[in-house]
Amino acid sequence: MAKRELKLSWLLCGNFIVSVGSSLLWPLTTIYMHNYLGQSLTTAGIVLFINSLALIAGSYLGGRMYDKDRKNARRWLLGAIFLSTLAVFLLIFFNGWPTFAILLLLDNFGGGIAITIENSLATGIKEKSSRQVFNMLYFMQNVGVVIGTLLVGLLVEISIEWIFIINFILFAFFWLVVYHHYYVPEAALVKEQATKKGHDKTPLRYVWVIGAILVLFFAIETGYSQWQSNLSIYMESLGISVKSYGFLWTINGIVIVCGQPLLNKLLDDILKIKLIYKLYLGAAIFVLGFFTLLFATDYPHFILTMVIVTVGEILTFPTIPAVVDNLSTLSEKGKYQGAVSVFAALGRAIGPLAGGLIVDNSSYNMLFTVMIAMMGLATLFVIVVAQFNLAKKIGQKICPKCERK
Repeated sequence: MAKRELKLSWLLCGNFIVSVGSSLLWPLTTIYMHNYLGQSLTTAGIVLFINSLALIAGSYLGGRMYDKDRKNARRWLLGAIFLSTLAVFLLIFFNGWPTFAILLLLDNFGGGIAITIENSLATGIKEKSSRQVFNMLYFMQNVGVVIGTLLVGLLVEISIEWIFIINFILFAFFWLVVYHHYYVPEAALVKEQATKKGHDKTPLRYVWVIGAILVLFFAIETGYSQWQSNLSIYMESLGISVKSYGFLWTINGIVIVCGQPLLNKLLDDILKIKLIYKLYLGAAIFVLGFFTLLFATDYPHFILTMVIVTVGEILTFPTIPAVVDNLSTLSEKGKYQGAVSVFAALGRAIGPLAGGLIVDNSSYNMLFTVMIAMMGLATLFVIVVAQFNLAKKIGQKICPKCERK
Protein backbone atom coordinates (compact mmCIF):
# COMPACT_ATOMS: atom_id res chain seq x y z
CA MET A 1 0.00 0.00 0.00
CA ALA A 2 1.33 3.44 -0.96
CA LYS A 3 2.44 5.60 1.92
CA ARG A 4 -0.02 8.36 2.70
CA GLU A 5 1.56 11.78 2.70
CA LEU A 6 0.47 15.36 3.32
CA LYS A 7 -0.48 17.11 0.09
CA LEU A 8 -0.18 20.85 -0.41
CA SER A 9 -3.91 21.13 -1.15
CA TRP A 10 -4.81 19.81 2.32
CA LEU A 11 -2.22 22.02 3.99
CA LEU A 12 -3.81 25.03 2.28
CA CYS A 13 -7.29 23.85 3.25
CA GLY A 14 -6.33 23.57 6.92
CA ASN A 15 -4.65 26.98 6.85
CA PHE A 16 -7.78 28.54 5.38
CA ILE A 17 -10.08 26.98 8.01
CA VAL A 18 -7.94 28.18 10.92
CA SER A 19 -7.62 31.64 9.40
CA VAL A 20 -11.40 32.10 9.13
CA GLY A 21 -11.86 30.94 12.73
CA SER A 22 -9.06 33.08 14.14
CA SER A 23 -10.14 36.21 12.26
CA LEU A 24 -13.58 35.90 13.83
CA LEU A 25 -12.07 36.22 17.29
CA TRP A 26 -8.95 38.42 17.32
CA PRO A 27 -10.53 41.67 16.01
CA LEU A 28 -13.06 41.56 18.84
CA THR A 29 -10.77 40.62 21.73
CA THR A 30 -10.01 44.12 23.02
CA ILE A 31 -13.48 45.48 22.24
CA TYR A 32 -15.16 42.45 23.87
CA MET A 33 -13.16 42.77 27.09
CA HIS A 34 -13.69 46.54 27.25
CA ASN A 35 -17.28 46.98 26.04
CA TYR A 36 -18.89 43.65 27.02
CA LEU A 37 -16.91 42.59 30.10
CA GLY A 38 -16.24 46.09 31.48
CA GLN A 39 -12.46 45.74 31.72
CA SER A 40 -10.06 48.64 31.26
CA LEU A 41 -7.83 48.99 28.20
CA THR A 42 -4.84 48.40 30.45
CA THR A 43 -6.31 45.08 31.59
CA ALA A 44 -7.06 44.16 27.99
CA GLY A 45 -3.45 45.00 27.06
CA ILE A 46 -2.12 42.80 29.85
CA VAL A 47 -4.36 39.92 28.72
CA LEU A 48 -3.10 40.30 25.14
CA PHE A 49 0.49 40.33 26.40
CA ILE A 50 0.02 37.15 28.44
CA ASN A 51 -1.71 35.48 25.51
CA SER A 52 1.21 36.37 23.28
CA LEU A 53 3.54 34.76 25.83
CA ALA A 54 1.37 31.63 25.66
CA LEU A 55 1.66 31.71 21.86
CA ILE A 56 5.44 32.06 22.18
CA ALA A 57 5.64 29.10 24.58
CA GLY A 58 3.49 27.02 22.24
CA SER A 59 5.58 28.00 19.21
CA TYR A 60 8.83 27.03 20.95
CA LEU A 61 7.36 23.74 22.15
CA GLY A 62 5.95 22.97 18.69
CA GLY A 63 9.36 23.46 17.08
CA ARG A 64 11.06 21.21 19.62
CA MET A 65 8.39 18.54 19.17
CA TYR A 66 8.86 18.56 15.41
CA ASP A 67 12.66 18.25 15.55
CA LYS A 68 12.72 15.61 18.28
CA ASP A 69 9.75 13.49 17.18
CA ARG A 70 9.15 14.25 13.51
CA LYS A 71 7.47 10.92 12.81
CA ASN A 72 4.72 11.72 15.31
CA ALA A 73 4.29 15.38 14.34
CA ARG A 74 0.70 14.63 13.27
CA ARG A 75 -0.17 13.35 16.76
CA TRP A 76 1.27 16.45 18.41
CA LEU A 77 -0.65 18.63 15.96
CA LEU A 78 -3.91 16.79 16.71
CA GLY A 79 -3.34 17.30 20.44
CA ALA A 80 -2.70 21.02 20.00
CA ILE A 81 -5.80 21.50 17.86
CA PHE A 82 -7.87 19.55 20.38
CA LEU A 83 -6.73 21.92 23.14
CA SER A 84 -7.74 24.98 21.09
CA THR A 85 -11.03 23.37 20.05
CA LEU A 86 -11.88 22.54 23.68
CA ALA A 87 -11.09 26.11 24.76
CA VAL A 88 -13.33 27.61 22.06
CA PHE A 89 -16.12 25.13 22.89
CA LEU A 90 -16.06 26.15 26.56
CA LEU A 91 -16.16 29.83 25.51
CA ILE A 92 -19.66 29.23 24.12
CA PHE A 93 -20.92 28.70 27.68
CA PHE A 94 -18.33 30.43 29.86
CA ASN A 95 -17.40 33.74 28.24
CA GLY A 96 -17.51 36.03 31.27
CA TRP A 97 -14.61 37.49 33.24
CA PRO A 98 -12.03 36.10 33.99
CA THR A 99 -12.99 32.80 32.27
CA PHE A 100 -12.73 34.45 28.85
CA ALA A 101 -9.08 35.41 29.46
CA ILE A 102 -8.14 31.94 30.79
CA LEU A 103 -9.74 30.05 27.90
CA LEU A 104 -8.19 32.48 25.41
CA LEU A 105 -4.82 31.62 26.97
CA LEU A 106 -5.37 27.89 26.33
CA ASP A 107 -6.50 28.61 22.78
CA ASN A 108 -3.34 30.61 22.04
CA PHE A 109 -1.03 28.02 23.60
CA GLY A 110 -2.52 25.27 21.44
CA GLY A 111 -2.49 27.59 18.44
CA GLY A 112 1.22 28.33 18.91
CA ILE A 113 2.08 24.62 18.82
CA ALA A 114 -0.17 24.05 15.80
CA ILE A 115 1.17 26.98 13.74
CA THR A 116 4.79 25.93 14.19
CA ILE A 117 4.20 22.27 13.39
CA GLU A 118 2.12 23.22 10.35
CA ASN A 119 4.89 25.53 9.05
CA SER A 120 7.48 22.83 9.75
CA LEU A 121 5.43 20.29 7.81
CA ALA A 122 5.26 22.79 4.96
CA THR A 123 9.07 22.70 4.65
CA GLY A 124 8.85 18.99 3.76
CA ILE A 125 6.44 19.46 0.83
CA LYS A 126 8.27 19.21 -2.48
CA GLU A 127 5.36 19.69 -4.91
CA LYS A 128 6.42 23.36 -5.08
CA SER A 129 9.45 25.39 -3.99
CA SER A 130 9.44 26.75 -0.44
CA ARG A 131 8.90 30.23 -1.88
CA GLN A 132 5.70 29.05 -3.60
CA VAL A 133 4.49 26.98 -0.64
CA PHE A 134 4.73 29.82 1.87
CA ASN A 135 3.27 32.30 -0.63
CA MET A 136 0.27 30.03 -1.14
CA LEU A 137 -0.15 29.47 2.61
CA TYR A 138 -0.08 33.21 3.17
CA PHE A 139 -2.58 33.77 0.36
CA MET A 140 -5.07 31.24 1.76
CA GLN A 141 -4.62 32.66 5.25
CA ASN A 142 -5.67 36.07 4.02
CA VAL A 143 -8.60 34.78 2.01
CA GLY A 144 -9.73 33.45 5.38
CA VAL A 145 -9.13 36.85 6.99
CA VAL A 146 -11.34 38.56 4.39
CA ILE A 147 -14.17 36.08 4.95
CA GLY A 148 -13.74 36.06 8.73
CA THR A 149 -13.72 39.83 9.17
CA LEU A 150 -16.77 40.15 6.94
CA LEU A 151 -18.61 37.51 9.00
CA VAL A 152 -17.76 39.20 12.32
CA GLY A 153 -20.12 42.12 11.73
CA LEU A 154 -22.97 39.80 10.73
CA LEU A 155 -22.53 37.41 13.67
CA VAL A 156 -22.18 40.14 16.31
CA GLU A 157 -25.53 41.58 15.16
CA ILE A 158 -27.13 38.20 15.98
CA SER A 159 -25.27 37.31 19.19
CA ILE A 160 -21.66 37.37 20.42
CA GLU A 161 -22.00 33.66 21.26
CA TRP A 162 -22.20 32.87 17.53
CA ILE A 163 -18.56 33.95 17.20
CA PHE A 164 -17.59 31.14 19.58
CA ILE A 165 -20.00 28.62 18.04
CA ILE A 166 -18.70 29.11 14.48
CA ASN A 167 -15.14 29.08 15.81
CA PHE A 168 -15.74 25.73 17.49
CA ILE A 169 -17.26 24.22 14.34
CA LEU A 170 -14.30 25.37 12.22
CA PHE A 171 -11.66 24.10 14.66
CA ALA A 172 -13.44 20.74 14.99
CA PHE A 173 -13.49 20.45 11.20
CA PHE A 174 -9.78 21.32 11.08
CA TRP A 175 -9.09 18.49 13.57
CA LEU A 176 -10.84 16.06 11.22
CA VAL A 177 -8.85 17.33 8.22
CA VAL A 178 -5.58 16.85 10.12
CA TYR A 179 -6.62 13.38 11.33
CA HIS A 180 -7.42 12.14 7.83
CA HIS A 181 -4.86 13.98 5.68
CA TYR A 182 -1.90 15.45 7.62
CA TYR A 183 0.71 12.72 7.25
CA VAL A 184 4.36 13.71 7.58
CA PRO A 185 5.93 14.45 4.15
CA GLU A 186 8.46 11.82 3.05
CA ALA A 187 11.08 14.55 2.42
CA ALA A 188 10.96 15.41 6.12
CA LEU A 189 12.00 11.85 7.04
CA VAL A 190 14.67 11.08 4.43
CA LYS A 191 17.67 11.94 6.61
CA GLU A 192 16.11 11.37 10.01
CA GLN A 193 18.75 8.89 11.19
CA ALA A 194 21.58 11.19 10.19
CA THR A 195 20.04 14.20 11.85
CA LYS A 196 19.56 12.30 15.12
CA LYS A 197 23.35 11.87 15.22
CA GLY A 198 23.83 15.61 14.96
CA HIS A 199 25.54 15.64 11.53
CA ASP A 200 23.18 18.14 9.98
CA LYS A 201 23.74 21.42 11.80
CA THR A 202 22.99 24.78 10.18
CA PRO A 203 26.27 26.59 9.26
CA LEU A 204 27.12 29.44 11.64
CA ARG A 205 27.09 32.08 8.89
CA TYR A 206 23.50 31.10 8.03
CA VAL A 207 22.57 31.17 11.72
CA TRP A 208 23.76 34.80 11.85
CA VAL A 209 21.56 35.69 8.88
CA ILE A 210 18.56 33.88 10.36
CA GLY A 211 19.12 35.75 13.64
CA ALA A 212 19.17 39.12 11.86
CA ILE A 213 15.98 38.22 9.98
CA LEU A 214 14.29 37.29 13.26
CA VAL A 215 15.24 40.69 14.72
CA LEU A 216 13.69 42.34 11.65
CA PHE A 217 10.52 40.25 12.02
CA PHE A 218 10.27 41.27 15.67
CA ALA A 219 10.60 44.95 14.70
CA ILE A 220 7.99 44.65 11.94
CA GLU A 221 5.50 42.82 14.16
CA THR A 222 6.04 45.34 16.96
CA GLY A 223 5.09 48.12 14.55
CA TYR A 224 2.32 46.13 12.89
CA SER A 225 0.72 45.37 16.26
CA GLN A 226 0.03 49.11 16.66
CA TRP A 227 -2.58 48.75 13.91
CA GLN A 228 -4.34 46.06 15.94
CA SER A 229 -4.24 47.99 19.22
CA ASN A 230 -3.28 51.64 19.72
CA LEU A 231 -4.25 52.86 16.26
CA SER A 232 -7.89 51.93 16.85
CA ILE A 233 -7.94 54.34 19.80
CA TYR A 234 -6.06 56.99 17.80
CA MET A 235 -8.53 56.82 14.91
CA GLU A 236 -11.46 57.00 17.31
CA SER A 237 -9.96 60.19 18.82
CA LEU A 238 -9.95 61.68 15.31
CA GLY A 239 -13.69 60.98 14.94
CA ILE A 240 -13.32 57.82 12.84
CA SER A 241 -15.79 55.10 13.85
CA VAL A 242 -14.92 51.59 15.06
CA LYS A 243 -16.82 50.26 12.04
CA SER A 244 -14.55 52.24 9.70
CA TYR A 245 -11.51 50.98 11.58
CA GLY A 246 -12.75 47.40 11.19
CA PHE A 247 -13.24 47.94 7.46
CA LEU A 248 -9.53 48.72 7.14
CA TRP A 249 -8.84 45.05 7.89
CA THR A 250 -11.24 44.02 5.16
CA ILE A 251 -9.29 46.30 2.82
CA ASN A 252 -6.08 44.69 4.10
CA GLY A 253 -7.37 41.24 3.20
CA ILE A 254 -8.69 42.31 -0.21
CA VAL A 255 -5.36 43.95 -1.14
CA ILE A 256 -3.52 40.77 -0.16
CA VAL A 257 -5.87 38.46 -2.06
CA CYS A 258 -5.82 40.62 -5.21
CA GLY A 259 -2.29 42.01 -4.97
CA GLN A 260 -0.21 39.03 -3.91
CA PRO A 261 -0.61 37.04 -7.15
CA LEU A 262 0.26 40.13 -9.19
CA LEU A 263 3.32 41.00 -7.10
CA ASN A 264 4.53 37.41 -7.14
CA LYS A 265 4.14 37.29 -10.92
CA LEU A 266 6.09 40.53 -11.32
CA LEU A 267 8.87 39.91 -8.79
CA ASP A 268 9.26 36.12 -8.96
CA ASP A 269 8.44 35.21 -12.56
CA ILE A 270 9.23 38.34 -14.58
CA LEU A 271 11.97 40.15 -12.63
CA LYS A 272 13.14 36.95 -10.87
CA ILE A 273 14.15 38.83 -7.72
CA LYS A 274 15.94 36.72 -5.10
CA LEU A 275 14.11 36.02 -1.85
CA ILE A 276 16.56 38.06 0.20
CA TYR A 277 16.08 41.14 -2.01
CA LYS A 278 12.31 40.67 -1.83
CA LEU A 279 12.65 40.80 1.96
CA TYR A 280 14.66 44.04 1.79
CA LEU A 281 12.03 45.64 -0.46
CA GLY A 282 9.13 44.60 1.76
CA ALA A 283 10.82 45.91 4.90
CA ALA A 284 11.53 49.25 3.21
CA ILE A 285 7.87 49.56 2.18
CA PHE A 286 6.83 48.87 5.78
CA VAL A 287 9.00 51.78 6.89
CA LEU A 288 7.43 53.98 4.20
CA GLY A 289 3.93 53.00 5.38
CA PHE A 290 4.66 54.08 8.94
CA PHE A 291 6.25 57.29 7.69
CA THR A 292 2.93 58.22 6.04
CA LEU A 293 1.19 57.73 9.41
CA LEU A 294 2.90 60.91 10.58
CA PHE A 295 0.60 62.84 8.21
CA ALA A 296 -2.59 60.73 8.43
CA THR A 297 -5.42 62.64 10.10
CA ASP A 298 -8.45 61.59 8.02
CA TYR A 299 -9.89 58.29 6.86
CA PRO A 300 -8.66 58.37 3.20
CA HIS A 301 -5.09 58.81 4.47
CA PHE A 302 -5.48 55.80 6.77
CA ILE A 303 -6.75 53.76 3.83
CA LEU A 304 -3.70 54.79 1.78
CA THR A 305 -1.36 53.94 4.64
CA MET A 306 -3.03 50.57 5.16
CA VAL A 307 -2.57 49.75 1.46
CA ILE A 308 1.15 50.64 1.63
CA VAL A 309 1.68 48.62 4.82
CA THR A 310 -0.21 45.70 3.26
CA VAL A 311 2.13 45.67 0.25
CA GLY A 312 5.04 45.46 2.69
CA GLU A 313 3.24 42.64 4.48
CA ILE A 314 2.75 40.73 1.22
CA LEU A 315 6.46 40.90 0.50
CA THR A 316 7.81 40.12 3.98
CA PHE A 317 5.45 37.79 5.86
CA PRO A 318 5.60 34.77 3.50
CA THR A 319 9.22 35.49 2.50
CA ILE A 320 10.68 35.29 6.02
CA PRO A 321 9.76 31.62 6.70
CA ALA A 322 10.82 30.73 3.13
CA VAL A 323 14.29 32.29 3.55
CA VAL A 324 14.67 30.65 6.96
CA ASP A 325 13.69 27.31 5.42
CA ASN A 326 16.33 27.72 2.70
CA LEU A 327 19.07 28.55 5.18
CA SER A 328 18.29 25.92 7.85
CA THR A 329 19.21 22.25 7.60
CA LEU A 330 16.77 19.35 7.82
CA SER A 331 17.42 18.54 11.48
CA GLU A 332 16.68 22.14 12.54
CA LYS A 333 13.64 23.01 10.43
CA GLY A 334 11.30 22.90 13.42
CA LYS A 335 13.71 24.84 15.61
CA TYR A 336 13.99 27.79 13.23
CA GLN A 337 10.35 27.77 12.06
CA GLY A 338 9.48 27.83 15.76
CA ALA A 339 11.84 30.80 16.19
CA VAL A 340 10.01 32.63 13.40
CA SER A 341 6.72 32.17 15.25
CA VAL A 342 8.31 33.11 18.60
CA PHE A 343 9.83 36.40 17.39
CA ALA A 344 6.62 37.36 15.59
CA ALA A 345 4.56 36.65 18.71
CA LEU A 346 7.10 38.50 20.87
CA GLY A 347 6.66 41.61 18.70
CA ARG A 348 2.87 41.31 18.97
CA ALA A 349 3.19 40.90 22.76
CA ILE A 350 5.48 43.85 23.42
CA GLY A 351 4.08 46.15 20.73
CA PRO A 352 0.73 47.17 22.30
CA LEU A 353 2.23 47.71 25.78
CA ALA A 354 5.28 49.60 24.51
CA GLY A 355 3.10 51.66 22.19
CA GLY A 356 0.73 52.52 25.01
CA LEU A 357 3.61 53.66 27.23
CA ILE A 358 5.03 55.87 24.45
CA VAL A 359 1.62 57.45 23.77
CA ASP A 360 0.90 58.00 27.48
CA ASN A 361 4.26 59.71 28.02
CA SER A 362 4.57 61.51 24.70
CA SER A 363 2.38 61.38 21.58
CA TYR A 364 1.22 59.22 18.67
CA ASN A 365 3.71 60.96 16.38
CA MET A 366 6.50 59.89 18.73
CA LEU A 367 5.14 56.34 18.57
CA PHE A 368 5.26 56.36 14.77
CA THR A 369 8.76 57.87 14.82
CA VAL A 370 10.05 55.16 17.17
CA MET A 371 8.51 52.42 14.99
CA ILE A 372 10.05 53.93 11.84
CA ALA A 373 13.48 54.09 13.48
CA MET A 374 13.26 50.55 14.84
CA MET A 375 12.16 48.96 11.54
CA GLY A 376 14.62 51.04 9.54
CA LEU A 377 17.59 50.06 11.71
CA ALA A 378 16.53 46.39 11.68
CA THR A 379 16.35 46.47 7.87
CA LEU A 380 19.87 47.90 7.63
CA PHE A 381 21.06 45.27 10.12
CA VAL A 382 19.75 42.44 7.95
CA ILE A 383 21.31 43.89 4.81
CA VAL A 384 24.75 44.20 6.46
CA VAL A 385 24.67 40.74 8.06
CA ALA A 386 23.37 39.04 4.89
CA GLN A 387 25.91 40.83 2.68
CA PHE A 388 28.76 39.80 4.98
CA ASN A 389 27.72 36.16 5.51
CA LEU A 390 26.07 35.19 2.23
CA ALA A 391 28.47 36.80 -0.27
CA LYS A 392 31.98 35.36 -0.20
CA LYS A 393 33.27 38.01 -2.54
CA ILE A 394 32.09 41.27 -4.07
CA GLY A 395 29.77 40.63 -6.96
CA GLN A 396 28.64 37.17 -5.84
CA LYS A 397 24.87 36.82 -5.71
CA ILE A 398 23.40 37.07 -2.24
CA CYS A 399 21.74 33.95 -0.84
CA PRO A 400 23.08 31.37 -3.32
CA LYS A 401 21.01 28.73 -1.58
CA CYS A 402 17.89 30.69 -2.50
CA GLU A 403 19.00 30.65 -6.12
CA ARG A 404 17.50 27.26 -6.74
CA LYS A 405 14.18 28.13 -5.14
